[in-house]
Amino acid sequence: MINSAPLSASQIMVLLLAQLSAQSSCNLSRKQTPMMNVSEIYASYLESTLIGVQREEANLYVVRALRHVIQDVFAQLSPTLMIMAATRSSMLDTWFQHVIGVLLSTWSDGTVQMLRANGTQSVHVPGRKYCNLLLVDSYESLLDTRIAEDNAGYDDHEYYFIFLQTRDQYIERERQLILEYCLAHYWLNCNVMVQTAQVEVLVYSYYPYQEQRCQLAEAQLVNRFDGQRMINAPMFPNKLRQLSQCPLTLLLWHMPPYVELSPGRTAGGFEMQLVQHLAQRLNFSLVLHKLHLLRVDQYKLAMANGSINGPIELIMQQRVNMSIGYFRKTARRDQLMTSTPAHYYAPLVAVVESDNFRFGRLAWLTFPFQWPVWQTLLAALLLHWSVYVWHWRRLGLQVVELLLGVAVPRLPRCWLQRLVYAHWLLGSIPLRIIYQSLLFHFMRLQLFETLPSSFEQLLSSNFRAFCTSNTLQMLREMPQVDCHYDSFTGFTTSYDQNVLDALQHNRSIGRRSFAIAGLDVTKAHLRDTGQEENYHILTQYVNVQQVVIYMPKHTYFYSEFTNLIRRLDASGFIDFWRRATFAESVHRNQRRENNEEELQQQEHRRRIHETQLTAIYGVMGSLYAIAALIFCLELLIHRLFNKT
Repeated sequence: MINSAPLSASQIMVLLLAQLSAQSSCNLSRKQTPMMNVSEIYASYLESTLIGVQREEANLYVVRALRHVIQDVFAQLSPTLMIMAATRSSMLDTWFQHVIGVLLSTWSDGTVQMLRANGTQSVHVPGRKYCNLLLVDSYESLLDTRIAEDNAGYDDHEYYFIFLQTRDQYIERERQLILEYCLAHYWLNCNVMVQTAQVEVLVYSYYPYQEQRCQLAEAQLVNRFDGQRMINAPMFPNKLRQLSQCPLTLLLWHMPPYVELSPGRTAGGFEMQLVQHLAQRLNFSLVLHKLHLLRVDQYKLAMANGSINGPIELIMQQRVNMSIGYFRKTARRDQLMTSTPAHYYAPLVAVVESDNFRFGRLAWLTFPFQWPVWQTLLAALLLHWSVYVWHWRRLGLQVVELLLGVAVPRLPRCWLQRLVYAHWLLGSIPLRIIYQSLLFHFMRLQLFETLPSSFEQLLSSNFRAFCTSNTLQMLREMPQVDCHYDSFTGFTTSYDQNVLDALQHNRSIGRRSFAIAGLDVTKAHLRDTGQEENYHILTQYVNVQQVVIYMPKHTYFYSEFTNLIRRLDASGFIDFWRRATFAESVHRNQRRENNEEELQQQEHRRRIHETQLTAIYGVMGSLYAIAALIFCLELLIHRLFNKT
């Protein structure tokens, strides 16, 4: 409160000096003596003691209240403090400087950054300001500080203690405007201190979520200074412990098994169960905002037309409070939105069909022996065959027959040839036994070539990678993917199951490819379709995606959601919900497949019955036709014989 005060004895003395100076002004002018005008002395005194603003005792009372806030509140939160004085009045600007000077003269423990905003003459100093003591005289002066844009890009909350110094008739209006400004910029820890004409120091704040007053900045008295300390503690109370069933808008889309939307108003899934638990703990209600995700090409087209209405835009415009649906964390998204700690780590793996690594026919035949053994055997065979062709041309192929185990129809007469035949026969028997045994073992076990361990090895082998378009956009930030970007194909779908199904179609047309999908989704889908033995999951992860809950920047719920999610994760509830949801999804898919298989069997049986009946009717019709034909022939023959 700005008020006038009675003059003290020293002030009356200055006034008397001013009157004397007025009476002797004529004499001074006649003598032309250069003396300081006493009126200037009095003006300087008024400026230094700030007569016309309020008494010095009131100034000291305000200083004690501010010093208590600094020493007992801000000093416990941060070692640094930002003090800013903002006013468009030169008198109040001087008064603010006087208060800050007295304050700093009685307290010097800490690092202080002092800023001054005086209308258009203020200099903006960028950078985050965590603990803020603001001295303003109006809502417009608070806007001159431009402090909201400095802290808008951070996730956690700062602390604002605003001292509003104005006349009593303006306090309520200016205070309400300031609190609404705090509400609009998610300043949760925002207190407004005022001083009344009776030198009362009162502290007001707002609770954004109260019963029947949701998302409103209604001023409430939270503290009062008694001359030594604030009556209530803490200075910044917890305002989100009870949300009084206020509605919060949840943005979500169909992404099973994380989020499963039904035709009605209900929704299920692993992440939906997590959000419902948060709503139960904090006592808020959910308003579902269902969204259909656009394909990447449609998203880019809408962005070019300026009509984009995607999840990121809805969150940045503060039209929703949170969003789920396998929302993966990226550095770019963290710059635009606030995210909770990851409640699920989704490893991306490369999945390739095992048939791509089966041995060919030639590899099957050469598999039992290593290449040096085949080289030695081939060299010996060529040597003997060349000798026989040179001397005994007709017996040249008998060595090959002996090696293959074919009986020789006629033995040679030469004992030397018989000795060579016996040597080949005795040497080829163990070779044939080993070869046939290993070949049978290989064919029985269905062995494969050495399977790759990373997707880079697949790309170097001229494989083509399949993934969803959204996954491809995030993987492009990886150098390994960016340098082989031409080898990647993004599917216009949001489901990894469709990408896995595309591998079968791609194999039918003779192309070598592999899919990049989530590990849990891949295992569940392969188990549902009974194709676990036909695919190989590479051991090395392509990437590990962090699934989070995204919210608007500087949102109220960052700290509360973070603490709750960490507790649930540490206690194992999140992992239990995830495993239960995936198991339920698998069972539901199995039941659906069993129902479909049963329907197919019923349809097959019906077709079999129809086929059998058709065959029976055909046979009976044929028999009746033959009987009718025979009857007609007999009748014709009978008439012919009767005429004769």
